[in-house]
Amino acid sequence: MIFTSKKSLLADQRVAADIVTEVLLELQRLTKPDVSLDMLDEMAERMIRERDGTPYNKGYKPEWAAEPFPATVCMSVDYEICHAPPGGRFLKEGSIINYDLGVKYKSGCGDAALTVAVGKIDNRKERAIYYALQTLYEGIKVIRAGIPISDIGFAIQRFANTRGYKVIKEFGGHHIGREMHEKPFIRHIFDSEYSNIFLEEGAVICLEPLITPGKGNVAIDPRNKWTAYVTDGQPVAMFEHQILVLKDGYEILTKHLTPP
Repeated sequence: MIFTSKKSLLADQRVAADIVTEVLLELQRLTKPDVSLDMLDEMAERMIRERDGTPYNKGYKPEWAAEPFPATVCMSVDYEICHAPPGGRFLKEGSIINYDLGVKYKSGCGDAALTVAVGKIDNRKERAIYYALQTLYEGIKVIRAGIPISDIGFAIQRFANTRGYKVIKEFGGHHIGREMHEKPFIRHIFDSEYSNIFLEEGAVICLEPLITPGKGNVAIDPRNKWTAYVTDGQPVAMFEHQILVLKDGYEILTKHLTPP
């Protein structure tokens, strides 16, 4: 069973989710051609600290990472999947960018993401953003206490595939509590191994399905050892919510998205 958050932890997670929401909405507002990603990252860190939070991503080093993550926000552009640092780059007209942000507030963590168009984008990228948002909410719809985690992956994969998109299986959702990434992993495709792991009332989870119209083959940039990208150059889009599991449904803790 997934660990159930205590009341004090959940209260801190609510504040962390609110901070994430505020910062992501400000990043969205500032997304324009020629804007510096480093400047946006500095702004995000400043906002978090002004609200008594701590950037979770900055300095984060899981076991598989060669070195700590160097920034506050993961900023993945176009065919980049996730975990891309700002890296001295500037936003370009016609691109799409995914902002993925983790925050620690006292005992609890917050985590969410959104994909934003930079100026005018082509139809292929518009459709990827449109269906990525719908894919997330298809996964959310099935959440309630007692369901197997595999039901979430099934709902996400079925919807994306019927719209002509591939779910990038190497990355998935997770439980979130005192740390941002806690077990169990939540696959965004159907996996029978997760049929015997059930959501428990009071658990807090994050869903973040990544979709692409291409083949979805993954590589890691050898230069920064963090950026994951698709090798065929097709666009990747993703939205993420932090969600409290209820007896008969769910409560979305992050408020940066408008349901489709």
